[in-house]
Amino acid sequence: MALKDGRYEVVADVYQGEKLPLIVEVVNGKINHIRSKDKLGDTNLNKSVIDILSHEISRTQSLGIDAVSGASHSSRGIIDAVKEAVKAAGGEISENEIQTNGAKKYDATERTNVEDYSNWREVPKKIAKEIQTDLVIVGSGISGLAAAVEAGELGLKTLVVEKNSFIAGNGGGVEGIFGINTKMQKAAGITSEPEKIIAKEMELAQYRVDGSFWVDLVNNSSENIDWLVKNGVQLTKVDDYSGICQFPTFHWFKDGVASSGYVPYMKKKADEYGVKFLLDTPAYSVISDNGVVKGIYAKSRNGMLKINAKATIFATGGVGHNAKLIAKQGWKTDNLKFLSMPSNTGDGYQMAMSVKAQDMLDESPEFMDNYIQALPTNRLTKMAPETMIAGGGPVIWVNQDGRRIANENISSYNMLYQHMPIKATKATYVIFNKKIWDKCAEIALFKNPDPDEILENAVKSNRGNSLFKADNIADLAKDVDIPEETLIETVKKYNEYCQNGLDKEFNKEKMNLVPIDEGPYYIGRLDNSNLVGLGGIGENNKFEVIDDNFDAIKGLYAVGADSTMQYRNVYTITLGGSACAHSVNSGRHAVMNARDYINKQ
Repeated sequence: MALKDGRYEVVADVYQGEKLPLIVEVVNGKINHIRSKDKLGDTNLNKSVIDILSHEISRTQSLGIDAVSGASHSSRGIIDAVKEAVKAAGGEISENEIQTNGAKKYDATERTNVEDYSNWREVPKKIAKEIQTDLVIVGSGISGLAAAVEAGELGLKTLVVEKNSFIAGNGGGVEGIFGINTKMQKAAGITSEPEKIIAKEMELAQYRVDGSFWVDLVNNSSENIDWLVKNGVQLTKVDDYSGICQFPTFHWFKDGVASSGYVPYMKKKADEYGVKFLLDTPAYSVISDNGVVKGIYAKSRNGMLKINAKATIFATGGVGHNAKLIAKQGWKTDNLKFLSMPSNTGDGYQMAMSVKAQDMLDESPEFMDNYIQALPTNRLTKMAPETMIAGGGPVIWVNQDGRRIANENISSYNMLYQHMPIKATKATYVIFNKKIWDKCAEIALFKNPDPDEILENAVKSNRGNSLFKADNIADLAKDVDIPEETLIETVKKYNEYCQNGLDKEFNKEKMNLVPIDEGPYYIGRLDNSNLVGLGGIGENNKFEVIDDNFDAIKGLYAVGADSTMQYRNVYTITLGGSACAHSVNSGRHAVMNARDYINKQ
């Protein structure tokens, strides 16, 4: 039956409960195109899934297609929404569920054993195909693509294996890249002093890092950006990341997202150089012979591949979606909300550990924010009132004993500081009143949906037993089972600090000392949402993976979010885009050094 032509608006339920408005276009009685109604600047995952499914559905005129690897939940939500559009267009639905052929999707987290990583060195019993190459790159995010293009330029026979059905990984949602004294800055009249930036980063890291990593990153940043532009990457402006950075060194990608300004151009350039990509092909284990890495085994749809390589680069995006590895860092994971790509399961880290790489996971930062389970979390914006409440400011943070734990405005210095105090407590709660909530909604210019309705519905549903309302502080204490007298005294002293304009405990800024002295009062439990894990694998300045004696493991390199030796515990987002700059710098220079290593063999 032909469908009625038109544009049909539907809403898909995708990953983490997000509502995704879609437009399904029907032309000449057939589904012609599927796109998001809104501009997807905050998540490349959904954008990629829509693009892939739109192509397959329009090509086959069937909804009986495979879910996109690494995004099965979003795939099902989008296909279900398209079904509704088909019905609205007069079509009939039958036998149109996602085809899985009864096969269980590969889940790398099931192989995680934090006591023993030897299974990531496993030799498969059956090999479907053997491949020979100069270089194998595991992962195709920011760093993997940078490595691929550099390898193409240098004439290396290169193979990129990617576990997802699409290119980009977590990197697709990156907004921009750090650079100093670039052509764009000079054109804008911006001058920066590298030594001051390096000194500030060393200070923020408490001088616990090898500063040579920062020197290399900062001094290479301008040349790296010139190289990106030469290869087609689109940058639009440079500023201080909308006020978040301490220096005006943030170069924005076209449309404010790498999936528009970086990924398609780098993929095109890699293709032009003859770099080969294998999608839906997760790395399974590393090939090691007498301490020398000689490639990987990978799972393809047609069976296990043995990829023999003269050099191997791990660019797998970190550990941000693996609860076992995050728990190993000391974080509480019972209520952890994952915002990272489901594919970022620490595969590179675990393969590196299996060959006795230096373990930097305990020292590595997680890109986390606070959230309250009962409040909506489908709008991932720093300016939603519920995000502002959880992130700190004119509120009170208390521990399980009812005592304050920090200056609640620390996120103004580094928006990622907010999650650090939580690691040191059994439980952390935020106390606020209706006046503070209203002020946050006013700052955010938030009117739709109604912020009052949001708050009241959250209290009523109380998802996760995480948000309570009361007319007095004592009842708040009872709701979360913390000492009443202590909490009452904490709020009383805090209000006195507010009235006197001086926080005698944590020296909180006067402008954020707002008394919480009239109800209704609210208390919410703060939990963490994790976007990405940065680091884990020890490496030297050549991005060679090293062992505990700082000796290089021959043939193995780590780049991007797998490496990040310049950070300790907290990502210093005050230098916005530095992780992206590191991804490009490490991807490029790992290949340069791998080329030298290969030539000596």
